Amino acid sequence: MSCFFHSIEKNVDKELRQQLKKLVSNSSFDVKKMGIGLSGGKDSSVALFLLNKFCNERGIELIGLSVDEGIENYRSASLDCAKAFCDKLKVRMNIFSYKDLIGMTLGELLINNPPAASPCSPCGILRRRSLNQMAKLSGVDCLILGHNLDDFAQTILMNHARGDVARLIRMAPHQYVQPGFVPRLLPLRRIPEQEVYLYAILKEMVFHDGDCPYAGKAQRNLFRKTLLELEHKQPGTRHSLLSGMEKIRANSGPPIKLSSCPSCGEPSGGSGPCVFCRDFSSFTV
Repeated sequence: MSCFFHSIEKNVDKELRQQLKKLVSNSSFDVKKMGIGLSGGKDSSVALFLLNKFCNERGIELIGLSVDEGIENYRSASLDCAKAFCDKLKVRMNIFSYKDLIGMTLGELLINNPPAASPCSPCGILRRRSLNQMAKLSGVDCLILGHNLDDFAQTILMNHARGDVARLIRMAPHQYVQPGFVPRLLPLRRIPEQEVYLYAILKEMVFHDGDCPYAGKAQRNLFRKTLLELEHKQPGTRHSLLSGMEKIRANSGPPIKLSSCPSCGEPSGGSGPCVFCRDFSSFTV
């Protein structure tokens, strides 16, 4: 068991140090304060546990950042787990809600303005914006997310399937600081989901193990199933996707600079309004 713990911890520590080194070498700033996105699930709980040790050893301030989408019978329980773990580790935690952002919860949004496709699409847009706003308001230098190898490989595969090279290149972990956008790092991205789960269980962490009630409609489910089949028939597929993405990014140069949304001032991938203002401006309070 001790060997398993050591392997996970060494891997995560090395990955985080390498990501920070690239980010700092390409940008003129020091990392004095880190934020970590917390859902209360196994991945963010393991990331918090390991990051807390990392920050304590280096005198870096750490703060937990959580988003409350307002999903009934789901999010409140997971946030309770996140808050309890933060209290145990003596880490401060901030929560930002969709209610604050657009004046309604995700449930109310889906009732009043049901999306044509999966509810995960508008939710993802709102969550990413919420995390960036929280990170800026909290004054953190970078934001840590608990995405594991399976999550990361699925996202790479989805971008390949769409032919979206631009999005593939600008995926986290970010190597450059862009104005108005807090860079995101992924120290667990080389750890398979099953190993993250096992680590959390063996460390006797209390985490939320439920599924979002809207998750069944997510497009990601198809890619999760496909990737599991590929990994079973061709072991190493997940790591190969990660390696391929890194090679593409290494040969692409710095990412295209983000512009400021003319409506809200938040970072935007184009010259026009950001996705949030384009899709949600009529809902804001």
